[in-house]
Amino acid sequence: MCPPCPSSRGGRENKRVVDVDRSPWRAEVDGTVARLAVAGGAVYAGCGSAVYALDAASGRQLWCHDTGTPGPFRVAGDTIYVTGGGRVRALDVRTGGERWQCPGVIPSLPAADADRVCVLGDTPRWGRSLRVLDARTGAERWRIETESRLSAPATIGDLVVVGFADGALLAFKARNGKVRWRVNPEQWHPDWPDRGGAVTVAAAVDGTVYAAGIPHLTPPLGFVAGIDAARGRIRWVTIATLDPGPERPDEGDAPVLPVQDGLWFGGPDGLTLLDGRAGAVRVGLAGPDARFSPPAVHGALLVAGLGGRRVEAYDVVAGRSQWALGDSLSPVDAPPAPVAVAGDRVIIGSVGWVWAVDARTGQGEQ
Repeated sequence: MCPPCPSSRGGRENKRVVDVDRSPWRAEVDGTVARLAVAGGAVYAGCGSAVYALDAASGRQLWCHDTGTPGPFRVAGDTIYVTGGGRVRALDVRTGGERWQCPGVIPSLPAADADRVCVLGDTPRWGRSLRVLDARTGAERWRIETESRLSAPATIGDLVVVGFADGALLAFKARNGKVRWRVNPEQWHPDWPDRGGAVTVAAAVDGTVYAAGIPHLTPPLGFVAGIDAARGRIRWVTIATLDPGPERPDEGDAPVLPVQDGLWFGGPDGLTLLDGRAGAVRVGLAGPDARFSPPAVHGALLVAGLGGRRVEAYDVVAGRSQWALGDSLSPVDAPPAPVAVAGDRVIIGSVGWVWAVDARTGQGEQ
């Protein structure tokens, strides 16, 4: 059930706890917030099986939609696509009203653009299917079935890209599902077919597909790679350990953020920015050996949630922590707090609350 909405630099040893009563706004939710998105002046919060829409300026609840079971969501244009309850639902971002729903969908992050929605589904043989639906009606355009587990899909231009559990990466024509190009496991590393693992699509933007290899044996180490989206040619492969994110849909998404000409990602060594053209490390921010939430950017600040419901903002120019705060409402073993940026505020998901602080200082209202 969705309840109504009620009306200095820090370090790991010296974190500041922000009182939500003194934050610019706070909104009450039912359960723990697992993911956040900001679009069109609204904040969308995934909390258990429900999605809340909140006014970004005031925190006022606009609507709430309960799917029955937890699942990731994607905002695209005037629609939010929510997976949960064995279905994908297309909701109007303004009202939360349901436009259509499609059954047979597993809870995984959907991909969407103006014409299509890409989701994953089960198959009768315990495999997975990639399903491409019409964005306006939810009607299925085509599907690919496989016995392999698949990564969450991505769309880029006229392509749908998906990673496979055996280490392959395939791009399909979005119009008809025909294979445009394929990267085989041995192209990442000669030993990858035998000692590697799954490949997931970290992001697809600006003509580049960012793929991440998640090894089950070492060596080789995991990797992040940049692939030319038009031709399927590997531009670079960088040894890197990317946290693929939790498997449970109510525990957040993979800690990645595409930015202009690069990709931020979180791993055991902290937060790293890779150059999108060459794969070189442009910025490395040391952090604790902990999981991160997907980061958010405000000017030169990079903000991310860490394990224990800690939030930290890094000055990427100076390469140091600008401010840090702790969430006193959450247990120390809680998963990373999701964050988002709306104007000059950082929005933070907590246990029972969504709240805001000043992006530059991390302070609430005085």
